[in-house]
Amino acid sequence: MTRRRLEADEVEAVLATHHAWRREAEHLVRVVDVATYQRGVDLVVAQAEVAERLDHHAVVTLEVNRVRFDVWTHDRGGITERDVDFIDEVDRLAALAIES
Repeated sequence: MTRRRLEADEVEAVLATHHAWRREAEHLVRVVDVATYQRGVDLVVAQAEVAERLDHHAVVTLEVNRVRFDVWTHDRGGITERDVDFIDEVDRLAALAIES
């Protein structure tokens, strides 16, 4: 897994396969609507476990029925393959949070 910043066309290719995500400046952003506050809390806790395992941490904002993820590689000042690996995990967890 490289820590090289992705070029703009590489980021666009990532977004083409991760439809729930958008680019804001040098961040990947996803907002997940959840049915209850508790489901949001559960999603935040689950992603924290992934973040620790991957040693890659997002900025996460928990609201009443919504969780926002801002993802970028802080020490590279932009988006890297580490972020792509992380958003894959967030997508998996979000699907479980929305279904349950």
